[in-house]
Amino acid sequence: MTRPLLSREDRPSRRHFVALMLSAASAPTLAGCDPRQAAYFLQPFEAKIPAPCPSLKGKRVVILTSVGGGLPSDQLSVDREISRRLAAILRDKIKKIDIVNPDEVQTWAQAKPTWTDPADAARAFEADIVIFLEVREFQVQNPSSPGLYEGRSNIHIQVTELAHPTDSRGKPMTDRPKQAQVIHESDRSTVFPITGHIPVEAGISPAVFRNRFLEIVTAELSWEFVEHARGDDIQNTRFRE
Repeated sequence: MTRPLLSREDRPSRRHFVALMLSAASAPTLAGCDPRQAAYFLQPFEAKIPAPCPSLKGKRVVILTSVGGGLPSDQLSVDREISRRLAAILRDKIKKIDIVNPDEVQTWAQAKPTWTDPADAARAFEADIVIFLEVREFQVQNPSSPGLYEGRSNIHIQVTELAHPTDSRGKPMTDRPKQAQVIHESDRSTVFPITGHIPVEAGISPAVFRNRFLEIVTAELSWEFVEHARGDDIQNTRFRE
């Protein structure tokens, strides 16, 4: 019989772990049983999954988001929302990061509709890093099943660093112009809920479903830049109007 997964709320806290260690240390030692070994097996903490992108700590960062031509007309504003939400997560999770206001970046992009190089945004805002997100798919209902909520997204991620070239000793040559170099690139697809679609008759409004889906999409995007626990991929399917 498969053991059900514990939610994050149900998992033992660090305080509980400390209490278990103290109890093990103070209890009479049984023959062949070292309290430190007992504490090891009672260890409730999971190893974190590291972020694949190089650290953004201490960097000035631009988040530049664009949408593909195939998105439904009612989802074309999703680029602004993803940028705002991702910026909030990175500010909370990464120390000393300086993120340019996403609305200012969006205004810059709209004023330059023919831009082709994401590094131009880094230059415009004197940033070290530009995170370019290309939203290739974003839908909250399957076009072939209009009576069902089914969130699907696909986002291409490209991270470019703008920095001075370095000499043979790795020291930046500040008298040389900064050069752009792609330091991370990947794709991330999200399906919500992974357990199957939700009927529209379930009483959930389109706005509420879309908001929850955006939360999950941006949380998974943030895993490219911050570490996360293995249990974080358990989707929350509770909705509040």
